[in-house]
Amino acid sequence: MLERPQKSAGRKLPRPRLGAHAREPRVSLWFSIESLNRLATKAGNSLQKPNPSGTGVAEATTTPDARSSWLWRSFIVLVLAPLVTSSIYYEFLASDQFGSEMRFAVRGATEVLPGSDVLAASGLGALTSLNSNQDVYIVADYIASRSMIDDLSKEIDLGAIYSKPRIDGWAGFVASRAAEDLHRYWRGMVQTSVEAASGIVTVTVKTFSREDSVRVATAIRARCDIVANQLLNRVRQDAVERAKAGVKTAMAQLSARQARLEQFRNARMQIDPLALARSLGETITTLRHDLIDVEVKLDTAKASLDSDAPQIKMLEVNRQILSDQIAALEARITGANLNSPTASAALAEYDKLDVEKSLAEQAAVLAERMLDNTKVDASHHHIYLVAIEDPTVPQSPIAPSRAHMVLLISLGALSLWSLIVVIAANVHDHTI
Repeated sequence: MLERPQKSAGRKLPRPRLGAHAREPRVSLWFSIESLNRLATKAGNSLQKPNPSGTGVAEATTTPDARSSWLWRSFIVLVLAPLVTSSIYYEFLASDQFGSEMRFAVRGATEVLPGSDVLAASGLGALTSLNSNQDVYIVADYIASRSMIDDLSKEIDLGAIYSKPRIDGWAGFVASRAAEDLHRYWRGMVQTSVEAASGIVTVTVKTFSREDSVRVATAIRARCDIVANQLLNRVRQDAVERAKAGVKTAMAQLSARQARLEQFRNARMQIDPLALARSLGETITTLRHDLIDVEVKLDTAKASLDSDAPQIKMLEVNRQILSDQIAALEARITGANLNSPTASAALAEYDKLDVEKSLAEQAAVLAERMLDNTKVDASHHHIYLVAIEDPTVPQSPIAPSRAHMVLLISLGALSLWSLIVVIAANVHDHTI
């Protein structure tokens, strides 16, 4: 009587019937079922151990039958039901998805990498062609962004394309859902990849018809062209604005230097201290010559006249006057008189202000020159898309992979069922 449930647990399971798309993996799936059938038999044998409490033959016979029935019910629920459901869905309900692929490159914005000459000399010259300004990545990120959805929605109705009545509810999109849900759905239906070395962007667009795939891919390409032009205008505008800001700063500094120089002139009441110092020096030189003449005449008069002669007194007075004038002028230059500003101090301050003004003028001229060069460079700068491959017309669906998905679901269900059976057997063994 105890051998009967063992035969029932070891009975071969019927072969599951898969769709036409799952014919190739059916053999490997059958072998997995056979192996798990042997595992279930061993688990059943483990569950059929007699009760040592001595309850009788009728209870020992009824308990293994119930456990064998539990194994079959769990197998039907956890393995056969997912297998049949997935087979029916992927064979009769799943909508075909068609993919249109295009490839393009962003050109005209590459920059020379620092140390490119060293890389070329070391045999790594290919690295110098890397797109270092990230414009290609900006375009690639824009394709997967919500901004792309908003821009495309002005031209085509994406919600209507992905929510047609013939599309199955699992793969399609519900048009009444929020914009964030559409964005997540869009990222699953549009894949982008960038080759770092060449800067080539590959875009694959999936829809549920060939025409819609090509239509959406073409619209994406047009929007990428617009974004590239916007990037170009932004680069040009930013460069010109920075140059204009430099000119504005230089002109502000020049105005400040001129104001300080004007304030100095008003305070000193001197237009050009350098010219004043030069004039004082010339005047002192002239007075010295006059003083020498007076001293010569005075010496001559003293040799021929008395010391009380009016001519000698007049010459002495003239000499004293000239000496006082020379001393006063020298005091204005050297600062002997502490109560009046000296020409040398004024000259030093004026010289400093004049140098600062000259530097500000040169900076302003250089900034204006840089502005002109920036405008010329901006007119020569270009960012554009080079089409490597136009949107392709799909000939066959690329998704869903029916046989692959059915196989994965079946193996997952079998693994889960076998794990539950083994755990149940171990728990039963430990409770005896």
